[in-house]
Amino acid sequence: MSGIIKYNRFTDNGSLSREKEDLTYTLFEKLDFINELPKISFFRSDFRGSRFVNVSFYENNFDRADFISAIFEKCLFTEVDIAASEIKNCYFNECNFTLNNYENTSIQECTFENCTFEDEKFLVNMKNCKFINCTMRNCDFERSTTEKLEFNGCEIYNTDLATMHAENFIFKSCVLENVSLGKSYIFGYLFYKTDISRLDVLYRGNTVKMNVDNFSEYIVSLLTQQRFSEFINANIFLFRNFEGVPDQINNALSELSKINNTTRKLEMTNLFDMFTFYILNNQLPYKLVSKVLNILDDFDWTAFPFEEQLVYISMHKKIEMIMNTFHYDDSFIESAAGETLFVTFRCKTDDYQEALKLTSDLLDDLHLKLGLDKNYKLIQKEKGSWILTFAVVGVVALMMPKMLNDYSKTFFDFSLKRKKLKILGVLLDNIRIDPENIPKSLEQFNLILDTSEKSGLTNPTFDNIIVTEAFKEIVNQIDIGA
Repeated sequence: MSGIIKYNRFTDNGSLSREKEDLTYTLFEKLDFINELPKISFFRSDFRGSRFVNVSFYENNFDRADFISAIFEKCLFTEVDIAASEIKNCYFNECNFTLNNYENTSIQECTFENCTFEDEKFLVNMKNCKFINCTMRNCDFERSTTEKLEFNGCEIYNTDLATMHAENFIFKSCVLENVSLGKSYIFGYLFYKTDISRLDVLYRGNTVKMNVDNFSEYIVSLLTQQRFSEFINANIFLFRNFEGVPDQINNALSELSKINNTTRKLEMTNLFDMFTFYILNNQLPYKLVSKVLNILDDFDWTAFPFEEQLVYISMHKKIEMIMNTFHYDDSFIESAAGETLFVTFRCKTDDYQEALKLTSDLLDDLHLKLGLDKNYKLIQKEKGSWILTFAVVGVVALMMPKMLNDYSKTFFDFSLKRKKLKILGVLLDNIRIDPENIPKSLEQFNLILDTSEKSGLTNPTFDNIIVTEAFKEIVNQIDIGA
């Protein structure tokens, strides 16, 4: 059975009414409705699965039409009556929207890429949509309802995002000029590489600038309202106060276990989404990430009903998976310079000297390549197929999986859970790097990491790293943890 969609081709039959028509899986290509007088009406027509390429719509009527899983490429929408149509799971690429009419339009699960919106007055119910490399100018969302919108690489000018219901927005690498946001929602927003200093924040008709002095009292009030995720988010992105976050997380988990299920589930989801975002974008230092993950590890999730446990534990595991695939950059590695991590080599040999030499030689070479003095200690050895655990400076431990590109990602087991090592009669001195021994700029790290901003994950080639065939044969797993 072929998986290729077979489209019907739309043809203009001369009728000005194509209303209530089955136009599912139809190809609209190279059509220009600008000079059609009067305009064709597509009222209540069904466009499920249809594809639109190089189509210029002008004053057409799409009221109550259904667009489900449709694709739009290089299309123009000008003064179109989009009205109360249903637009779900659609993809728009290189489309321009100008002066269209929206009347509680439902727009769900859609992606807009390389699109332009000018002079649009949206009245929409929009949720779970992405805008990638889009431009908005002179737009208004008054009285709209929006939730979980992501703006990635977008430029937004002279646009009011304040006078509507607007929850859980994400702005990544965006330009925001003369943009208004609502005070009631802004601390539920996540920002990355986006200047917020010139934002106008509206609250009950008044405009205030985005700074600490204007919001300190309001942020404190979020706690009394049990809006824990917003309170913690404000401390991270506005105050840059990382020290208090672990205690705030502990308090949030304790208080949330006592409140109504529905309220709790939303708040818990927001908390996890926030930390996932910041960890994915390398916005938190190693020490904070380690503490938060240990708090989540130690928390008794059975305090919640089973249905909720499934949600929270899966989101917890998602964060662990991000760390276990080494989705961190040089700034995160550098933030662990003064920390100690444990590296455990699991060796398929009963020859202790061979296992020790292979693992020590590798650690020596890693220190050499990083320009650091040798600074590690064997703290535990388990007999049999030898398991050797070393205390290693954080920079070396975190660099290890990125430098040893001869191995698949699954070869490493990376966890920031505290290890309960059975060390008898051994006093372990805390191993720290002399700050003078850390590269003074990121230039050396960039060389080592061969940093790629697009992927956020690098696998540099080090032909001269000592990873012998004997090492590959004998060391079958490396565990890294706190």
